Amino acid sequence: MTLSPSFKIGDRQIGGDAPCFIIAEAGISHFGDFDKALTLVDLAVEAKADAVKFQMFDVERMITAQGQEWRDRLGPRSLKPERFRDIQAYAKEQGVMFICTAHEEDSFDFLESLDVPAHKIGSGEYQNWPYLRKIAAAGKPVFFSTGMYGVEDVAEALDVMTATGNTNIAILQCTTSYPTPPEEVNLRVMELYRDRFGGVIGYSDHTAGYHIPLAAVARGAKVVEKHITLEFNIPNAQDWKVSCGPDDLAKFIAEAREIERALGLAEKTQTPAEAQSIDWARKSLVAARPIAKGDVITENLLISKRPGTGIAPREITAVIGKKAARALDADHTLSWSDLT
Repeated sequence: MTLSPSFKIGDRQIGGDAPCFIIAEAGISHFGDFDKALTLVDLAVEAKADAVKFQMFDVERMITAQGQEWRDRLGPRSLKPERFRDIQAYAKEQGVMFICTAHEEDSFDFLESLDVPAHKIGSGEYQNWPYLRKIAAAGKPVFFSTGMYGVEDVAEALDVMTATGNTNIAILQCTTSYPTPPEEVNLRVMELYRDRFGGVIGYSDHTAGYHIPLAAVARGAKVVEKHITLEFNIPNAQDWKVSCGPDDLAKFIAEAREIERALGLAEKTQTPAEAQSIDWARKSLVAARPIAKGDVITENLLISKRPGTGIAPREITAVIGKKAARALDADHTLSWSDLT
């Protein structure tokens, strides 16, 4: 099993040297309201997310009658399949990629009929290997969340999916808890995945605020998924607890892009900005007290001070033993013309 080090979704490269692919996870934060779903698309667009993602399901196909409480809770928060066609069309008009997590096979088949560019596998498909096989066999890139998985489960899931010939799989570290306490996030698992599986590694976030996904970007995540919402403090709902909203989604994404620029290259050179600072920031050899003409320069006659417009302190051994060519005041910045 060898995962692709990078792949494309449309004209967007995922992984490699490409910027982190940021998914605004709208989920079911529309609460069954189509107009709110479109407003969530607007939020993702205005914040400059790379994609907006929803979740699609039929409660009767996803949950048995024994889970009637969950059916009652989630049923009113779902949208009819045809609405996802409309959301996809609207997202395309607005210039943002539409992705959706299908939570059961009929929803997956409908998304395939929409020719979505990629599929997302939620952590709830843990050990649902027949479903993972079906998704991978569609041949499209896959975002694979690993909440509740052990590393051997991840390995088995990847074996199942790559056996279809699909290696365009991004593995996302995830903790299925809303909100996830920081001590249970385990961002270092991304390094474990990278070392063991290679491929595209990322992070699906369930923490409050957005500092943890920023840390994921700093640790090299090539995909980050962050929940979004229009409303907070919703009874019998949990996604809002881990979401960005209209007040901070754009700020999160802008700061993520700043972090990417700050990562730079794995080489240490003087930057253009530093070149402009070097004269005032570095130091020169300076007379520690008055020096008479002809005095031999000794170390106790010298001190290092800013600015760096004179002889660099590293040249001190070449200065010691020379004589003063003229009388030098205390605090005088030495130049080679001062010495003989």
